[in-house]
Amino acid sequence: MKKTVAIVGGGNGAQAMAGYFGMHEDYEVRIFDYFDKTIDALNAKGAIELVGAVEGVGKLAFATTDLQKALDGADLIMVVAPAIYHAKIAKDMAPFVKKDTVIFLSPSSVFGAFAFKKTLEDCGNHEEVVIGESNSLLFAARLIENGKVNIGGKKDVLMVAAFPSDKGQAMYDIIEPVMEGIKAYDSVLATSFDNTNCMVHPLPTMLNCNWSESGAKYKYYHEGIGPICGKVIEDIDRERVEIGKKLGLTLGEDLYDIYMEYEDQYGATGPDVSTVLKSVQAYDNIYASNDVRSRYIYEDIPTGMVPFVAVGKLLGMPVHKMQMVIDLCEGMLDEDFTNCESARSLEKLGLAGMTAEQIVAYARTGKK
Repeated sequence: MKKTVAIVGGGNGAQAMAGYFGMHEDYEVRIFDYFDKTIDALNAKGAIELVGAVEGVGKLAFATTDLQKALDGADLIMVVAPAIYHAKIAKDMAPFVKKDTVIFLSPSSVFGAFAFKKTLEDCGNHEEVVIGESNSLLFAARLIENGKVNIGGKKDVLMVAAFPSDKGQAMYDIIEPVMEGIKAYDSVLATSFDNTNCMVHPLPTMLNCNWSESGAKYKYYHEGIGPICGKVIEDIDRERVEIGKKLGLTLGEDLYDIYMEYEDQYGATGPDVSTVLKSVQAYDNIYASNDVRSRYIYEDIPTGMVPFVAVGKLLGMPVHKMQMVIDLCEGMLDEDFTNCESARSLEKLGLAGMTAEQIVAYARTGKK
């Protein structure tokens, strides 16, 4: 019997995922987006073509701007959208989410499953659901046009976990036949802490603002992160790792520092972070944006570094360097990333007042 997968999102990753699931005959794929232009183009084609590292054509059952229609009867709801939009999507989904619904955030950024569940509850939906998440997108993907996606690469290993973890089998039964290479972890704490975007994006972007605004073309990782900046990134990352340990994660098993991450993913090693980043060949042609007000700050601070700092402070952990980066970005850009709509505060995560042990238990059982 076919499984029905509803993809929520219409961008690069969402269309790539819809096409990929649609290539497998045991899955019926629907896609939802907020924009008529995207939906009209997808319905006209009736399929999504993947080219590049993955080749094939995935059939679509339908594309729609009607969220209820997209979600009705779906075995899996896969949210493939930037983390700053998760709160809006959860609010819009709340009236239609039923008991035992399986939701998958791809990716979740930091504590995404907690934030999604709390938003559903704030909207009056207290149904028992499974919310899975991955640490990253499965594909490096770029739209050629609506209905045709270039797949630059597909990850060999993707970290995946479910919240609550003791209810995760329903999710794995649906995604495992298609998403080869997934590595299941016991807790969404592991997938959330495997987030180095907020380590390597905001600080270099802010420190290189003059260079970026000049219109210069420079390699973000190879030229934009020198030894001093790299040292601060290492300090920030050390704070992340220590918070993870406080929450019961084990370095080298379900928690990885930035050196482990880059050696595992790219085979990149070196005596310091700057050297490691310069040795990553995949970054040879990654150039910095000339728009400082990019997702490197506007997504990675409120949905990444802000929740790390909030939980670190809750647990009495030192987060001085991470707080410094938040303060720098807020001060220079005259923004409030700590309290903005997309910011993941303790209250928005449903973690206010909890101990480390209670957070670990919550991740496992979904009960407080």
